[in-house]
Amino acid sequence: MQPSPSPLFSRFNGFCLGAFLGGAQQALSAARYGAIRRRVHEFLDEIAIDVRLPGRQQKFAATYAATMDRVMTELRSRDAELHACCGVGAMAALFAGGYTGTTPAMRQTLRDRWQPELQRLGLGPAAFDRFAGSLASTARGRDTVAMITQVYLLLDDLLQPLAAEADTCFVAMPFKQPYADFFCRWYRPALQAAGFRAIRAWGGLADEEYYPFIAALIARCAGVLADLSARNLNVANEVGLAHGANCPTFLVMGVRAGPPPSNLADLLILRYDRHAPDWPQQDVPRLAEFVKLHWRQYVDSLTHDALIHDAAHRLLQMLLAAGQPVPDAVRALARVQTALADDPADKGMAPDARRHGAGPAGRTARQ
Repeated sequence: MQPSPSPLFSRFNGFCLGAFLGGAQQALSAARYGAIRRRVHEFLDEIAIDVRLPGRQQKFAATYAATMDRVMTELRSRDAELHACCGVGAMAALFAGGYTGTTPAMRQTLRDRWQPELQRLGLGPAAFDRFAGSLASTARGRDTVAMITQVYLLLDDLLQPLAAEADTCFVAMPFKQPYADFFCRWYRPALQAAGFRAIRAWGGLADEEYYPFIAALIARCAGVLADLSARNLNVANEVGLAHGANCPTFLVMGVRAGPPPSNLADLLILRYDRHAPDWPQQDVPRLAEFVKLHWRQYVDSLTHDALIHDAAHRLLQMLLAAGQPVPDAVRALARVQTALADDPADKGMAPDARRHGAGPAGRTARQ
């Protein structure tokens, strides 16, 4: 089933698709072209677009303009936001990869073309100048990977104007197989059955740091489905970001993966056996019910008092960190509501379980 678009789905995936297409035709990405091509194909299949990239990077570079035209034509017919953000992502990757070969006149032409589009997407009038300035500053170090990292700062800017979505779930998973196949065959169908739209990260064009946008992306999702089987550090970090954002986590782990990380061992984890007959098709309903159970527990935990306390406490921390004065009303709300918000007896759940939608503490769901 083709996923329904949303502002978060379209902006994030559109930008990443464009960045991967724009980056893949440059020499800096030649070594990773196979992985980039697979990821592009995975997403094009996800949104039912039948376009395939050539098997060799040199041929793709030679036919980039025609391929991009085909992709953009298909995107335009599906979703305006996907189309617009794909163009922005391609521009960002091409600009970053070729910045040192541009002249001031070329950069001004690029600014005149893209600044109105960035403003239409809700970015301020200085958005393009900030991006170009970060490229200029980074270019002095002659570090190509650092240049590509700046692309994701622009993606973070694109995500900032968006509101959180109550029906979108981020999937924290390793990029390697077999997990890439699990997304289409298990994670996404189960999330759809549970009422969520699935969204996942894209990886990298080279060895760049793509961390800048992850926190903003997770904070705008309703929950995070995380597969802990590979003990992947990026997955563990994304679970931590979800907990820090008070975002419920739906944790899964293979039965042969051993014990979970010690700091997550008390949370409810769904165990699965990928070697079982008819897996994962027969296991989709079980994962869907697991997600729905956690989501109901999380929603039930959202009392007015707890929400007020959490918001006041977070504001208090930010004001103190910034060295700003804290109004007495904020101090009072953060202090007065603490006892109620942290009461483990409320609904019979442990504090961490209530906050993160993890269910009763100390339980593990197993086959």
